[in-house]
Amino acid sequence: MNEENITKKKKSSFLKKIKKIKLRHFIILGIFLLADTYAWFVYVNTVSNKVDVHIRSWKIDFKDGDTPIVDYVNVVADNVYPGMPTFQNTIKAFNYSEVLANAEFTVLEANIMGTRYITTEGRTDAGQSVQSGDLTSNQLKTKLLNDYPFHISFDISSETMEAQTGLALFTTQITWPYESGNDELDTYWGTTAYTFIHQNPSTPCIELKVKIYIAQASN
Repeated sequence: MNEENITKKKKSSFLKKIKKIKLRHFIILGIFLLADTYAWFVYVNTVSNKVDVHIRSWKIDFKDGDTPIVDYVNVVADNVYPGMPTFQNTIKAFNYSEVLANAEFTVLEANIMGTRYITTEGRTDAGQSVQSGDLTSNQLKTKLLNDYPFHISFDISSETMEAQTGLALFTTQITWPYESGNDELDTYWGTTAYTFIHQNPSTPCIELKVKIYIAQASN
């Protein structure tokens, strides 16, 4: 074999190796990109689920009688922290019946980072005896709105639902400004929230049980 043929053979062999290396690198790079993309997708979904808002529609219909309609709603906030996006849970109740309806809701229970409150209405609803120190629903609403650096509020857009077209929005909202104006409370509850989340990764920071009650309006 002459020198020219040997040189061509070596060059061809070298180019084949280069192609194999490039192809292998591209495959590895593709795997890394897919893995990173999947990890990013999972991360984004995990984060977004923390503040996801589920809007429920609820049709009210009294055609089968005048029995009040009751629904129990569990509002859950997995993660709360100073400066968090506003958490909001809204239920839309539509009155498709032919009669006027009255709407209201009552807070039965609240669990704030391991501290549980059961209202007098909550005890009664569960068939339990009211305990000394139990708050009423309105008292608990006031406490949740004012006693923490985060604020939990409840609202009904209308307590009267017109026949056939009536709509009532039941909204629970949680806000936590980055600075509430009370440094001591900010520090205490910020630390408490951080510790609770890390010690109880599968337990929501805030759980609320609300009873929605809709009945025909008195004639």
